[in-house]
Amino acid sequence: METQDIGNPILPAAGVRRSHAADGGAGPPPGGHYDDWTPNPLQRRGRVQSDHSPLSNALLRCRRPFIMATYNANIVREEARLEELAHCAEERGVEILAVQEHRRVHTDQPINYRRVGGCTFITSSAWRNDAQAATGGVGLMVSPRARKALRRVHPHTNRILSADFEGSPVTTVMSVYSPTNVALIEEVERFYDDLRTAIHHVPAHNFLIILGDFNARLGPEDAPFTYHTNTNRNGEHLAALLTEHELLAANTLFRKRMGKRWTFQDRATSMRRQLDYILVRRKWRKSILNAESYSTFDSVGSDHRVVAARLRLSLRVPKSAPRARSDWEAFAGSPELQANYTAEVRGRLHLLAEEGEPTTYERFLSASEEATRKWVLTKGRHRASPRSKHPEVV
Repeated sequence: METQDIGNPILPAAGVRRSHAADGGAGPPPGGHYDDWTPNPLQRRGRVQSDHSPLSNALLRCRRPFIMATYNANIVREEARLEELAHCAEERGVEILAVQEHRRVHTDQPINYRRVGGCTFITSSAWRNDAQAATGGVGLMVSPRARKALRRVHPHTNRILSADFEGSPVTTVMSVYSPTNVALIEEVERFYDDLRTAIHHVPAHNFLIILGDFNARLGPEDAPFTYHTNTNRNGEHLAALLTEHELLAANTLFRKRMGKRWTFQDRATSMRRQLDYILVRRKWRKSILNAESYSTFDSVGSDHRVVAARLRLSLRVPKSAPRARSDWEAFAGSPELQANYTAEVRGRLHLLAEEGEPTTYERFLSASEEATRKWVLTKGRHRASPRSKHPEVV
């Protein structure tokens, strides 16, 4: 019986390279995919990363500082002022700059993307007042690095614009512009209701940062280090927002001299105020390295100063409180403590039985824990005694 040598079914025939074989064996055919292959519309081209691999375009990193800032530009409709704004951001290393009052109207486009130098200016449209003058408008000036990490932009209202950036966690940046302190109370309340709704839709694990002109004064009763001594009407709304959503005003967390706290100077009276803030979630407090006001954007021509925060992602777990250690040796040598402990356990057992605790064992555990906290002394922290420097001590 003749036998036929079929060779290795996985390898190609002798003298034929694998790359030129008609069938690549265990791998895909020369076309790059099989006949029943269907493209994934959500899959990026190039090398595919797993869901757990670090993103190369991640905005915030643990070892690389990052600067975000907020700036009320008053008006940047002129190309020269817009280019100067982008130049200042690039020169100072600001990766994301939240801009208020750009006063650029583009009602036909909900979001406008404009290339300015090496930056990208993303804006939602300003609106027109009763005199048909352009008013307000919020936007984000992003660097090339931030532009690569950009996921999506969402205009919540004409005063609130948010953007999501790649990373783990995802970074959510909001640019906001609040009505002034003399505006109608209904308008202010509507703004804060819209802002609460926008915050509510941000996942709890996201790195949320809100940059904007809040037209609000915070006093020392609502923030650690403020420029003002009392809180005005808008400040009360802002303080309530901070408490409700566990936010911190980053530029009030650091002890700075008064000259580094104010963010606005009235051109008519030269009065200085702190109206612009950078808000972050309390859980990311350790990621804020510094936050303060600067005069480095004065060439743009606004009556506001830029407020910048230097960030570096911190994923450290907060330390738990040290567990108290019971001093059972002292308890064993004190008949008085033992008698009090026994009486406490009996009294607690009787009380818990009347309250309807489910089992005897659970009642005993609860009574013992309460009696231990009350009558058993705790040991102090043991510290090694310092080594003597006397020459005769070995």
